[in-house]
Amino acid sequence: MSENTVTKSGNSFLREAVILTIANFAVKIIGVVFKIPLTDILGPSIGVFTAAYSIYAMLFMLSTSGLPVAVSKLVSASNEKGRGAEAKRITYLATLIFGGIGLLCTVALLIFAPDIARLTNHADSALAMRVIAPSLFFVCVCSAIRGHFQGLRNMRPTAISQFIEAFFKFTVGLGAVMYAHAMEASIPVQAACAISGVTVGSVLGTAFTLFYLKFSKKSLPNDTDKERESDKKLLRLIAIVALPVTFTAATLYFSQFLDTLVIVNCLEAAGESKDTADTLFAAYTGLSVPIYDLFPSTLVFPLGISILPTVSAALAVKRNNKAGFLTRQALRISAIIAIPCGVFLFVAGKGCISLIYGAAKWSKPLIMADGSTLLPLDAAANCLAILAVAVFFISIVSISNSLLNAHGKSHLPFIAVLIGIAVLVISEILLLRSPVGIYGAPLSSLICYLAVMFIDLWFIRKYCHVKLSALKMFGRPALCGLISAVFTYLAYKGTSLFWSSFISENITGRLPSLVILVVTGTVMVVTYAAALLIFKGITEDEVRLLPKGNWLAGKLLNLGWIKPSAADIED
Repeated sequence: MSENTVTKSGNSFLREAVILTIANFAVKIIGVVFKIPLTDILGPSIGVFTAAYSIYAMLFMLSTSGLPVAVSKLVSASNEKGRGAEAKRITYLATLIFGGIGLLCTVALLIFAPDIARLTNHADSALAMRVIAPSLFFVCVCSAIRGHFQGLRNMRPTAISQFIEAFFKFTVGLGAVMYAHAMEASIPVQAACAISGVTVGSVLGTAFTLFYLKFSKKSLPNDTDKERESDKKLLRLIAIVALPVTFTAATLYFSQFLDTLVIVNCLEAAGESKDTADTLFAAYTGLSVPIYDLFPSTLVFPLGISILPTVSAALAVKRNNKAGFLTRQALRISAIIAIPCGVFLFVAGKGCISLIYGAAKWSKPLIMADGSTLLPLDAAANCLAILAVAVFFISIVSISNSLLNAHGKSHLPFIAVLIGIAVLVISEILLLRSPVGIYGAPLSSLICYLAVMFIDLWFIRKYCHVKLSALKMFGRPALCGLISAVFTYLAYKGTSLFWSSFISENITGRLPSLVILVVTGTVMVVTYAAALLIFKGITEDEVRLLPKGNWLAGKLLNLGWIKPSAADIED
């Protein structure tokens, strides 16, 4: 296999990752825009909506997390071998199995909604849970079909169906809750109306994927080899991949659930009042965590989804050198993307919080146990700065998990995450009870993902037989990130000082926050890109993956700003 062939493979997975990134970003923006008026309409009763949605989110994660991965991996391997009939059969079996699981979850939520609502201390959320219950069936079916397309390295159906779901969640949900509010309906009815958009979106998103599967020629796999495995063996293969991935996702979700149990109790044990502990918990989980999650989930996680079928396909036909090359390339690209994201959040986190959530209602001082005062906004900003460092670690973990799945080692991410969660719980209990206080929560997450990252990379070296050098892969991008951080900090402070000196003393309003963030972000991008070129932190292969990458690589090679690729990966 020639280098050009591998570059085309890289172009393919990165192009598809860009498609998912755009869709994920649009979905996240729609979600933020939806939450703002919904909070204004429901007010303190937003908890009724949140309780119902959180139960749906948990069941959704458990029923779909492993499915697209399993279908994508198996379909890509069968397609690479030319076994089109086998690829279609995998999708059919997965749709039947997980459609059945989704149906069971739907029926269970319909029947036990009142009991579940009482357990969450939100008895009024039972109606909303029943309204959202049917979506569990549809998302399971949709996830199986998305896995089919992802295995064929076609991310468009996934991206479009995600956008359809988010769009109708917003339009139908917001329109219904506004009508119910105008009709002075009860809070349970308003919450049910708000959540109805999720169900409508899931139905229409599933309908789109089914239509695309039926009529699009791009849904047809390569069918040059008529041989296929038995249904029994295919079911076993689906289970082997899906179950460990599901357990891994369930463990990560459980870690988030532990935060609700541990943080407030530990802060109270350290001497903080109940109100102070609750406010700090809300600031951390409601302000810091969603913004921290925004960049990896929109920019890096799609890369993992896209690289999995590409590496799986290479391994299916025993092109091990190509698989190793793509593994290293995916890790480097994720690092190159994650580092500036972390820099931006570390420097400008407070501005991000002020822009998205507003600063006024988070600026009432809290009286701490030691007699000092602390603004919830400042607590959230400091927590976000700590989490910003963890952006790099969680990004590498996300890609590593996908790569281990692609290499047929689906159980290893579960082991790594299990160890990481143990580290998280121990460190969180110890740090939250110490003078560190609320900052123990983000520090624990940072330590957790740092540990998981090292374990995952060790697994890739030992069990996937891929040569990795952390210094070669991450050293220069990290240096470029540090250089960019200095200029980004100066830009943030300079723009803030200019605004407060010449325009208004208030720099936490949405308009000044927007201006400051635009200037800061521009400086960050320019200085990071310049540093990558000056210190040769990006290679020819990686430049060629960019839009117009071949033309740009030629220009940069002529100028001597990047090194020519010397890779020889012929199998």
